[in-house]
Order: sequence, then C-alpha cells, then structure tokens
Amino acid sequence: MTEPAYSAPLSPRLVAAILDMDLPQHLLDDLAQTPDQTGDILLGAAAEMRERRPDLARRVLDLLREHAPEPDYRQYATHMLAGLLRSQGAVAEADGLIDELMSPGVLGRPMAAVLADEFAADGDLDRALYCYNIACRSILAEPVELLKRMDPVGLLPLMGRARVRERLGLPADEHDRAVRAADEARPSLEEEMGLLEEPVEEAPDARVVLDGRAREHYSGIERALREGGNGQRIVLAEQVEIDAYAGEHGLDPAVEETRNAWARTLPEDRVVAWPPERNRPCWCGSGRKYKKCCGSPSAR
Repeated sequence: MTEPAYSAPLSPRLVAAILDMDLPQHLLDDLAQTPDQTGDILLGAAAEMRERRPDLARRVLDLLREHAPEPDYRQYATHMLAGLLRSQGAVAEADGLIDELMSPGVLGRPMAAVLADEFAADGDLDRALYCYNIACRSILAEPVELLKRMDPVGLLPLMGRARVRERLGLPADEHDRAVRAADEARPSLEEEMGLLEEPVEEAPDARVVLDGRAREHYSGIERALREGGNGQRIVLAEQVEIDAYAGEHGLDPAVEETRNAWARTLPEDRVVAWPPERNRPCWCGSGRKYKKCCGSPSAR
C-alpha cells in the first residue's frame, strides 16, 4: 500500500497512528488529498463503521480523542464514543465520558449546544441550562438589540435556553424576552424550509421543498432532515415558482397541499435524494462534497 503524503498541520504521531490502523483505502486517499479535513474524515469514518466494525470505529474515536488536530474534534469524538458505548450497553462508561466533557473549562460552544439539546430532551434541565449558557456565552455578552440581525439558526441555542429557563420556573431575562420576540417576528423553520409532507416509509415520493430563503440556513435544515430519517427527497426552489403554479391553478401558495401538488409536477432531475452519498455534491447547492459540507459530523 502506498502511504499517503500527509502535510502540516498533522502531527507525526497522528499520521503514524492513522497508518497503523486498518482503514479502507478510500479513506487514506481522502486523508492524503485533504489533510486539513482530517477531523471530519475520521469522524465520518467512525460514524459509518459503528454498526459494521464497532471495534475499528472505537479505535478511530480513541485516536481522535488523543491526537485530534483541534479541541472541537476531540469533543465530537468523545461524544460519538459515548453513543457507541451506550448502544453496546456500557452505560456507566458512556456516562463517564459525558462527565468528562462537562468538566469545568473543557466544554466548547459547539459541543455544549449538542449536549444542551440532549439534556433538555431527557428532562435533565439543570445540566441543559449549564450547557446552553456555555453555547450562548458570546450571544449573552452582546446587547440584545443585535439578536434582530442574527440568523434564525444561530438563535436556536438561545431559544433552547429560554425554554429550559421557563421549564425551571426562572423569570425571563432580557435575552429570553428578546429571542422570543425575534422568533415570533420571523417565519418558523418549517416555513423557511417550505416543508411539505412528513417523510414516511410508505410514501417514497414524499418531497421537501426548500425555497431560496432557506439556503443560508442549511445547518438547521440538515438537522431537521436528520430528525426525519433517511429516504427524504428535496427540491431547491424559489417561492416565485410556487406562486406561479398557484396562480395558474387558482390555489393558495401558502397552503401545504398546493406545495405538495407543485412538487409532484417537477421532473426527476429537480429532485435530490437525502442523504446524498458522502462523495456526492451536497444537497444545499454549495458545490462541495456532502461529507465536507452539510454531511460533515462537525456541522451537526
């Protein structure tokens, strides 16, 4: 096997550890071609291998935990490893890894947002609020007036914080009030996405329509698509197309049934299957490979 020619900023120890593993050749090729994407590539590999080769997936995650080129990747690897262990019944070990992430001074903002959502969903509100406060640290340090100019996806952790504070019975602070006001003044994420039918296995032709406004919110849209599961189909569109169809047929463009009917008139080349294969172009239209764009583990 030809050893890939790695370049800075990868440490020699990381390169040696990678070459010492039984990784598929296509991964080694990816690492050789784009060493700056090493963290994303290895996280994606571990996610793909966790069902078929869990032992190798764990080795990859342990490698990242020890030699990750950036701290965020170390935390993503720790979180993914905790999920792998929990799926294998090693709950105590998994909980220990989460406690490790929660240690003072360790938790970064991206992972704090992930853990906050998980704790909130599990009803662990105190730890959820702790994580939301870390995830929102930079926002909380800014005047509340700036919230009006923030991307709706960027406000999601702050909205989560407001909801958890309400569930804990805490009085609303100025950021709670401001983010709720901003949320009420904007279309919902579903409206931004132009979501059509709920994806179900019995309806393989279910399609999700994303109008032009939603493209800048691809991270939040990707998150919503993941919640819906595999097998969805997406159409990138401009609202004017739906309006024209509705006008021609005397329909209301704001009604879900109208969007459904319009989507079914489109040729197949307008429809993108989700999720794309890792080396296929990303569904969001960025031109990048899915694994390096919306499909990147670090973008979740």
